[in-house]
Amino acid sequence: MPSPMSPVRFGHQIGRAALSALVLAACVGCAPQSQKGDAVAQKDINAVMDAHVDELMSIVGVTGVAIGELDDGTPCILVLVFEQTDELERKIPRELEGHPVRLLESGEIKPMDEE
Repeated sequence: MPSPMSPVRFGHQIGRAALSALVLAACVGCAPQSQKGDAVAQKDINAVMDAHVDELMSIVGVTGVAIGELDDGTPCILVLVFEQTDELERKIPRELEGHPVRLLESGEIKPMDEE
């Protein structure tokens, strides 16, 4: 079973080192998009992400999906997008099965050259 901070599945174009750096940077600045009540999640965040990763990756502009953290340390589902737009903010849910979802503008993600 992956640890809460390990990515479960990513798009085909994502280099592990580049994504790790992005996720680490995002964890520091990931803030809630809305302040709803503190709903208790019934399902493990990794299982929720895994259940929705294909749906999220099928949205044009999404470059990856990972587990991140909010400023207060709460785990969140992090959706990396090429460019954060109003349209993507409308298409991507703010929470999935009780877990917060946050967007992170990643730009283009390419695999690192293997040497």
